[in-house]
Order: sequence, then C-alpha cells, then structure tokens
Amino acid sequence: MSITEISNKPITILKNSTISDVIKKLLEFKISRLIVVESGNPVGIITEKDIGLFLFSETTKQGLDEIPISKIMRPILFIEEGLAPKESAKLMIDKGVSSLTVGSEENIKGIFTKTDLVKYYLKHPSERKVVDYMTHEYVYTHSAAPLFKVVKKMLENKVSRIVVKNQNEEAVGIISFRDLFRISIELGSEEDGLGFGFSDQIRKGFLSKEGFGDISLAREVMTKGIVSIKFNEKISSACKLILEKNVSGLVVLDGNGSIAGIISKTDIIKAVVD
Repeated sequence: MSITEISNKPITILKNSTISDVIKKLLEFKISRLIVVESGNPVGIITEKDIGLFLFSETTKQGLDEIPISKIMRPILFIEEGLAPKESAKLMIDKGVSSLTVGSEENIKGIFTKTDLVKYYLKHPSERKVVDYMTHEYVYTHSAAPLFKVVKKMLENKVSRIVVKNQNEEAVGIISFRDLFRISIELGSEEDGLGFGFSDQIRKGFLSKEGFGDISLAREVMTKGIVSIKFNEKISSACKLILEKNVSGLVVLDGNGSIAGIISKTDIIKAVVD
C-alpha cells in the first residue's frame, strides 16, 4: 500500500489571507493545517500549532486580521506518490513534521497526516502495548490556575495542549490552542460586534495579570473530561479511541487509575516505524 491510497484532499487558503482568516477556517473545518496557495500553486503550509505559538508570543501591535499568513507559513515537504506508510512515518519523525504533501508543486495528489498513519496502524495491528510507546512525561496545570499562567506554560514547553488536574490530582480536562482560539473569537465578537476579534488587547489579555488572563481560570476555558486508556491495552485500542473521539492523544492510566503518561499520534507513528 502506498500513502496515495490513504491520503486526503488538502484544504487550502490564499496567501493574501490573514491569520484571523486561518483561525476561522481551522475552527470551521475542525482541522489542524491548511495548504497556502498563490495563483493556484501551493507555496506553503500553516498549522494550528504555528498559529498558537505566534498568537500568544508575538509582540506586534497589529490585530490578527491585519497580519498576513506569509509571516508564519512554512515550506511544504513534498513526497513521491509511491512512498510506503512505514517510510512516511520515519520521514515525519526525522523531519519533526505532522504531515506530508503527496505530489509536487505542479500537482498535489493529497496530504498525508499522523491521523492517516493511525488509521493505517488500526488496519495493520500488532500485539504491541500502550506502555511500550507511551510518553511518560507530560505538561499539566491545575483547574484553579489563572489563564495567563496556563498559556505561559504552554509557550515555555512549546505544546499545543495541556492536561488540567483538580485538587485531588485527577485529570479533569484539556486546554488546547483550539480552545484559546474559540475564546479569542468570542471576546472579539463582544468587543467589536463584527466577529473579527484578535485585537492586540485580546491577545495580550491571555498573558496579562491585569486583564482576563488573571481572572479567568483553567476550568472555565478547558474542554471538560479526558479520554483515557490503561497502560496494558494494545496500541490498536488506542488508535480506535483516538479516531472515535477525534483527539490527538490519550491520557494513560496505571494499574491504580493514576496518570502514567500520554500516548499521542506521534507515539503511534513510532510504532508504525518499528
């Protein structure tokens, strides 16, 4: 099987669009990346994580409906049509990317992502267990933490999601860049009545002790509930849950029901390579 058979048609956005346009499209289609095109040709790629790291660390005074996506888009990594899934997984790990574009600048055949590799593994399962590939270290915060501290921790660790625990150290939710994008849109709509949002004031508010970043708590922003799996389950079971719940990873529980780590799509593609 080649990756062409299991890749998908990419969703695109024009190069002269703004970061605000990108965020709205990511939320609308519930996806994490867009191919940037100019005059009908692909010229770059932009991901949810790229946007999040920019949104909450950039110091420009421009609103995000003024900043062109060309400022943060990255080059596309093209691959040949006949590449096998295992080779694709290895390339993703080596290059530190979450997707590969099948074809060339003249003719894009599709986009191949970590999700596609999770689907592939589910169709070609093994006896490997979650504990064999899970990541033991993970980033977390507490439900009573003010939002500015949560965002600061995400930026410091360069992660696009963070586990939220209650006072009993139980995982009760997740905060992702997507949650923060949603809040940005809501605040922007309230501020200008037009739904454009993302003003300089709003962005800095996430990191400000003076603004809503201090009075808003993690539990008010998080997506409630977690999707978990036991450490001794098969990786194929993790794949099934990730696809069913449309999440990028699972909280792994030990024999006592405590958090032992995380198994993500990245961990699963390592299993594909092996």
